[in-house]
Amino acid sequence: MVQWRFRTMYHTEPPTDETIGEQYMKFQQSGCLCSVKRTGWLGPLAETVEHVRETFVRSPQKSTHRESQEFQMPQSSVWCILHKCLHMRGYRLQLLQALNPQDHNLHFHFFMDFKQQLEEDGFAEKLVFSDEAMFCVCGKVNHHNVCIWDMENPRATMEHICDLPEVNVFCAVFFCKVCRPFFFVETTVTSINYLDMLQLWLMSQLQEDSEDFIFQHDGSPPHFHFDVCAHLSANLPGR
Repeated sequence: MVQWRFRTMYHTEPPTDETIGEQYMKFQQSGCLCSVKRTGWLGPLAETVEHVRETFVRSPQKSTHRESQEFQMPQSSVWCILHKCLHMRGYRLQLLQALNPQDHNLHFHFFMDFKQQLEEDGFAEKLVFSDEAMFCVCGKVNHHNVCIWDMENPRATMEHICDLPEVNVFCAVFFCKVCRPFFFVETTVTSINYLDMLQLWLMSQLQEDSEDFIFQHDGSPPHFHFDVCAHLSANLPGR
């Protein structure tokens, strides 16, 4: 009967039998159908906050999941205590190369020497820059190298499909020439195929124009394998 009267009066689907029963019981107990006003987050006890503070001061790398298990409290409560009460934030570790005190002077002297050499005629023409990049048929990009400038965050997304064909391409650039790209057959650039590329393909191209050039590449592991360094030291000493 209640559902029929509701549908007739408001011309919309009525509440379920369970909802009508709950509202009836609520009216019988309190005499009102108003929602109870929520008081919000009251905050944890001071002893709980102090316990969490001592725990993370003693073990900064401890996970919130483990703390919630040991202290028998929800993980969300641990997060609230860390953020709202202790004003702590989680910081990701960054793997960086350690610098010794003498490294600063070495970097400074290298910069001054390199700056002076750039001012000399003909030095910039000797520099050969090189790098590899991976290309996928789905248009996937390297998020480290791609930046979108806009007044607001465009929230750009790109669909990623696993196991699609991809290819690694190497290219070298210097003052007056761009070497034709080299396509690796393998899906991963290793020290073995990188050394083969240097020996069988790149060096002959560079030496066609001049024997006096300075070859530069970045610090990825295949570039600094023992065999690669030995080959470059033997063929390009000091360059």
